[in-house]
Amino acid sequence: MGTEVEQWQQGEIITIEAGTGVGKSYFIKNTLYEKAKREGTKILFLLNRTRLSEQFQREIEQDNKADIIKILLYQNVEDVVRKRNVVFSKDYQYIVSDEFHYFLSESKFNNNTEDSFNLIISELEKTRIFMSATADGVIEYFRFKHIEHRSYNVPHDYSHIKELIFYRNDKVLEKFLHTIPKNQKAVCFSKSAKKASTLHTIFKDSLFVCSASGTSREKKYLDKERISRMLMEEKFEEKFLFTTSTLDNGVNLKDKQIKYVVADIEDIDTLIQCLGRKRIASDSDSDSDKVTVIIKNISDKMINKKLEDCERIINPAKYLMDNGTLEYVKKYRRYSSPVIYDTVTVDNEKVEKVINELRYFKECYDKKFYEEILQEENGYMKHLQTKLQQNSYTILDDTYEKATLSDYLDSIVGKQLYKEEQEELIKKVNIRDSRNRLQRGCRIINEYFIENNCPYSVKDKMKNNKRKLDNNEPNPNYTKTYWSLAKHN
Repeated sequence: MGTEVEQWQQGEIITIEAGTGVGKSYFIKNTLYEKAKREGTKILFLLNRTRLSEQFQREIEQDNKADIIKILLYQNVEDVVRKRNVVFSKDYQYIVSDEFHYFLSESKFNNNTEDSFNLIISELEKTRIFMSATADGVIEYFRFKHIEHRSYNVPHDYSHIKELIFYRNDKVLEKFLHTIPKNQKAVCFSKSAKKASTLHTIFKDSLFVCSASGTSREKKYLDKERISRMLMEEKFEEKFLFTTSTLDNGVNLKDKQIKYVVADIEDIDTLIQCLGRKRIASDSDSDSDKVTVIIKNISDKMINKKLEDCERIINPAKYLMDNGTLEYVKKYRRYSSPVIYDTVTVDNEKVEKVINELRYFKECYDKKFYEEILQEENGYMKHLQTKLQQNSYTILDDTYEKATLSDYLDSIVGKQLYKEEQEELIKKVNIRDSRNRLQRGCRIINEYFIENNCPYSVKDKMKNNKRKLDNNEPNPNYTKTYWSLAKHN
């Protein structure tokens, strides 16, 4: 893009979509810096995370580039916008929106992302550059709003992923983490600080990270000195790093001992950003620097619930668009919508209901995504398999369930299984029909063993003909029928 930048016109909108670690920030801090310096202008570099902004500030100061580049958080811009009308300084000819998926991804938690977005878009005299590894959603919004832009796309490369695994049960993941070898490390992203903190408590050799400025009670457990050292050295000393998505972008972890990246993150863009925190070695030994990615699956039942949540927000907003404020208030007067708010008209004579377009678009975008993945079985896992360019995936729970079942079956081989023991076996095997009814017959259990290559078979209708036990006591099971499990070589 070194030569491309010379073709950009004042006032253009540029979008750059490229995977993590391919040089987006380097391009701004070097190529664009030199261009701005020649022109006698400056660059405003907008970021979405405090830790990331601090890291960039140190870098530009170390490189003596703070004369041209000014670092600012989106949240700072939004605070100023709410207090007064603000126009970016004339000194800044270039406004760089780094990690610009922020506008959509965080609109569900921050109603003010539209303020910074609209302000940047309104700066028609400035060249506005939007960069992200996960730009699909916002670029779709550009198209929806008919915002013209010059687009660049660098294909993603996920060849560093050794294996893709999904899990359903948190306890299964916990068991798996206990099996990770001593000389290997894992980074685990959780959707809540509470969950990350709980794992940190269980696994003593670990570091816990969440937002230091958020409302989470768990932030009192932060070890700021160790976190600061991790950010500076781009590696952590502990075996595990348990973190929220506060480290979802900009932070680099360069450590070949990191062999597992775990994510319990539901938003796809945020998930992809989290996976990108582990930076792969660029030296001759990069072939050995591969990671196993483990992702929490979202069940169809949960996806259906999320779909309903989207529709609950979308439908009232549609009604407002179609019928206006008066009719909306008549129908939804007691409903508090997260995408609808009050505004005063220009003449200050009345209050009108308006829609947060970014948040509304995000709900529609998510709704479409949920509908698409529900069209096929295991749609969520298949979608991520395709997105991460993997030929296959495995389910961690299945591996553990099979191992647990085998241990149980081995323990009852050759024993006489009466009514209570039969019921336990039936529940352990857990075969269900299309209506989710538990299947109890020996024939069906044996068919299950054959289909799943389990070296067992069960025989029923066996009768206990012993009148007395070995100690000469009366046999309480005399004449009762039982099952017997056999194991084959």
